[in-house]
Amino acid sequence: MRVFAALIVALLLGSTPVTATAADPPGDAARAQAQPPRIGLVLAGGGARGLAHIGVIRYLEERGIRVQAIAGTSMGAIVGAMHASGLDAAAMEEIATTLDWKHAFDDTTPREQLSLRRKQEDLDFLVRGKLRYKEGRLRLPMGAIEGQHLNMVLHDIVGHVARVHDFDALPIPFRAVATDIETGDAVVIGRGDLAMAMRASMSIPGIFSPVEIDGRLLVDGGIANNIPVDVAQAMGVDRLIVIDVGTALYQRARLDNVLTLMDQLTTIMTRSNSRQQLARLGGDDVLIAPALDAAGILTMSFDKAAEAIAIGYAAAAQMEPQLAALAADADAPAVAERPRLRLPRIDAIRVESDAAVSPELLRNMLTQPLGERLDRARMERDIAEIYGLDEFSRVDYEVAREDDGRYVLTLRATAHPSGISYLRLGMGWDQDSRGSSDFALRAGWRQKGINRLGAEWYTLAQLGGRSRFSSEFYQPLDIGRRLFVDARYDYQQRQINVSERGSVIARVEVDQHRLEVAPGINFGNTVSVRAGGYLGTADTTVEIGQGIPGTRDEDDGGWFAELRHDSLDRTNFPTHGLRFGSRFDDGRESWGAGTDYEAWTTRAQLVRSFGRNVLSANLRWSELDVDFDAADPDRITLPSQVFTLGGFQSLSGYTRDSLAGNYLGLASLVWYRRLNQQSLLPTDLPVYAGASLEAGNAWLRRNDVALDELIFAGSVFLGIESPFGPVFLGAGIGEGHQRALYLQIGQQFE
Repeated sequence: MRVFAALIVALLLGSTPVTATAADPPGDAARAQAQPPRIGLVLAGGGARGLAHIGVIRYLEERGIRVQAIAGTSMGAIVGAMHASGLDAAAMEEIATTLDWKHAFDDTTPREQLSLRRKQEDLDFLVRGKLRYKEGRLRLPMGAIEGQHLNMVLHDIVGHVARVHDFDALPIPFRAVATDIETGDAVVIGRGDLAMAMRASMSIPGIFSPVEIDGRLLVDGGIANNIPVDVAQAMGVDRLIVIDVGTALYQRARLDNVLTLMDQLTTIMTRSNSRQQLARLGGDDVLIAPALDAAGILTMSFDKAAEAIAIGYAAAAQMEPQLAALAADADAPAVAERPRLRLPRIDAIRVESDAAVSPELLRNMLTQPLGERLDRARMERDIAEIYGLDEFSRVDYEVAREDDGRYVLTLRATAHPSGISYLRLGMGWDQDSRGSSDFALRAGWRQKGINRLGAEWYTLAQLGGRSRFSSEFYQPLDIGRRLFVDARYDYQQRQINVSERGSVIARVEVDQHRLEVAPGINFGNTVSVRAGGYLGTADTTVEIGQGIPGTRDEDDGGWFAELRHDSLDRTNFPTHGLRFGSRFDDGRESWGAGTDYEAWTTRAQLVRSFGRNVLSANLRWSELDVDFDAADPDRITLPSQVFTLGGFQSLSGYTRDSLAGNYLGLASLVWYRRLNQQSLLPTDLPVYAGASLEAGNAWLRRNDVALDELIFAGSVFLGIESPFGPVFLGAGIGEGHQRALYLQIGQQFE
């Protein structure tokens, strides 16, 4: 009754009504008024500079300052999503300082997980770029990095909340900000796949391919809203802690490399919207701006993660007077801890794919056993191999519990939006100081998706050097792509210098046509065996010297067997592995050859590294045993099978293909060492210094083959692994006063 009377008096006097009710204990109203404000954390974008957010969060944790909402853009969304998922600062710091950022930003499938066909294509074309074909036109890539590896990294980091699709249900409510590239509008992501929201928010246009979510093509949120103050305010918070890791515009003198240019671009894109957002801050909000410029931490300085985190912590400490008022009471409820990730037993596996390739083929590539706990490392290897098929823009998986209690692993493979067939271009330029010069352009077209087993039609053309045209149809015969059959046509035009006892006695031009049909078998991704029959012709034209017996026009035919092994870790400048190839041709008059013969060629390269030093041991042996007619004693070789030697690292000092014969031997030991540091950018340009020791020769007759007939040579060189293939600048010296300087750009096609 007294409470009711007091309320009437208060209303009559125009005073403010009290908030307590008859049911409230006397102390509750006071505690409600003392309730700490709801705090929102705003994390700005800035690439590696955004790792400073982790240092600020560590300071907040140590001071008992708990946030109730997080909004982040770009790297701010990465750090914000990690913290919102339950990761504390220590866990995030461990991730930031141990993560292989180079791997995360490089979509290249590890070479050991590529099929032997893909490895061979890299030998043909060291230019990685592809012009994909779809709906009647060639298409450029939508970004230098598709983001497959980054997708997998992000899924691993927040895998413990993979089943949470409402971001308000995370331990800390969270929002990521991206930009709709079609409209330019900011897009606030508050539900869905957390890892994909993180990925979309940091998709820098031109660097990363856009991410499609709910029908919208999303790129880096910094373009529209780099410091999402308004987003955090809309999440119902009272106070904000805002971390700005942006940079001031550089002066002209600082714009001298790709890293500072990227920083400048980021600043220009985000400067205007950042000012607008910061203008929304109230007097009680706290703005923290870590001093990253003085430490030289740029957008791509992921190698300075620990330093960026420390600077973030120091910047928060400088704001201690403002932050102290935000500390929670000792008895305030703590933020939910990161749940432990329990790997379930997999009861079933499904495949969802919109690509032409058979889902059964993809299922066959998954090695996760049913009835056993999920093996994440095995799944990552399998997914890398599937992505290496080069038919998908994204491959990932999720594990969900069905209504019947079963755990189902679902593989999702999204077909490449620009098409799976593609054109590749390449070039090669080989120049030496002795007047030899070869320039070649090469183009290759790979038609994929012909049938559900993965048949391919591969056509290659080369103009210049050894002009060449070839076309191959490759048909796998089983769902595992182990058995196959292929049919090939190949045309080559090459010049041969025929030498005897060190002197060139003639030069001929050979136009060679060959048709092969062969079944084969693949053993994993490293070994292939094929055997079949061939028919061909070889037409010769004498350019220098007299007509050479055995270099006349003639037909060819017989059967062959071929073995290939390739476990090198890299196509160019490998650091470990073995490449081995051996082919045997048995020419038969009954198959159309001019005479019976046996030809055998074997090549081997063994590579080992010792710290930063790499040694490559190389061997080559070729021989041609001809059953010549006794009535034609002067016939000494076959134009379709003659072997050539000479050139950079193939008896350096000699011009290319200056030695030829029926028997050829070459052994070399090559040393090289990388001179510059590895970059995180896809435009990394490794620079190497190296040297080689070589011994070999070419002979026309078996009786001439002897160790004391070997020619010794060597070289020193600088090498660059460029976007156009390897670049070499070298000097070679060989016996017999053979000296030459070499410049090679791009792949040297054979």
